[in-house]
Order: sequence, then C-alpha cells, then structure tokens
Amino acid sequence: MFARVNTTLDKLLDMVQIGSLWLARAGGVLILLTVIMVTVEVLSRRFMGRSAVHATELTGYIMAISASWSFAYTLMRKAHIRIDALYLNFPVKVRGVLDLVALLAMALFCILVVGSAFGITSDSYGGGATANTPLGTPIWIPQALWLLGLTWFSIAVGLLTLRVLFGLLGGDIQGVQRLAGSPTLDEQINDENKEALS
Repeated sequence: MFARVNTTLDKLLDMVQIGSLWLARAGGVLILLTVIMVTVEVLSRRFMGRSAVHATELTGYIMAISASWSFAYTLMRKAHIRIDALYLNFPVKVRGVLDLVALLAMALFCILVVGSAFGITSDSYGGGATANTPLGTPIWIPQALWLLGLTWFSIAVGLLTLRVLFGLLGGDIQGVQRLAGSPTLDEQINDENKEALS
C-alpha cells in the first residue's frame, strides 16, 4: 500500500518540480525586466531630466512576486539554508524523522502565510484598493501574483510532507533522504560535478 502511495506522490512531485522550475524561470525573467526598467529610468533621468518609467513601484512588486515564485523550486532542489552540524551525525532514521518535523513546521508556516496573503488580496480586491502612486496600480494584481507563488510553494510543501510521512511509514528511508534529507558534502560535490558535465 505504501509503495503505491509513494509512487503516486513521486509522480506528483515530478510535476511540481517541473512547474516550480518554470515559475523560477519566470521569476528570473521578471528580475531581468527590473534591470531593464531601472536602466531606462536612470538614463531617462540623466538625459531627459524626468523618469520615463515608474521603476521604483514596479520593481517592488516584481521582487516580491519573483521571490515567492522561486520558493518551491528552492524547496525541491533542497537549497534552503540548513544548519546541519548535528543532523549529519544522526542515524538515517532519526534524520528522516527530523526532516518530517521540519516539513511539518514549514507546512504550518505555509498555512499561516497563505491564509494571511489570501485575506489581504481578497480585501484589496473587494475594497478596490489602489497604490498611492502616480500609476495607481490596483493593488490586488501584484498581491494575487505573489499569492500564486506562495500557494504553489504550499502545494509543494504539502506533497513533500506526505511523501516523507508515507516513506517513513513504509520504511523507504533512502527515498526520504533523497527527497528531503540534507545532502552530505560528498553528495553536494557529486551534484556539482554532474551539473558541470551536463
């Protein structure tokens, strides 16, 4: 039973990984757009004496959106900052339990943040709130894009938490380590070498 559930969750996590990669790439494109906007603004102020774009407002939105769009990719790549000085000295089963506890804490964080972000976005949309800027941006638009990234991250955390839970219950300790465990130095070096060769 656990093997079948884990196989299904692995397929879903593969799809999440692909979606997360594309969201992270889209966030990267938005960052490049920010660079272009700031460059145009600096040049227009220099040569025309006024701003041709409203880069300050738009870059603030873009930074929040692109950050939230990259969270799930960072999770799937196990690239979040970890303090693992003691972790790597524990037996593999203990590490698996610690990974589950960490994911449960992250899931609780997601519930709180997404709930608050949804409330803020809903209130902004319902109240017709606009930015107090020359653009007068309907504030719900950047908030909804920000919420999209947070929601996708929450889905990734939820599926990964379930996979780790069922992996531990089914005795798939190596699968748990592969998906959620902190990589050892040797594993990091091997990953770096594989990426350099491809």
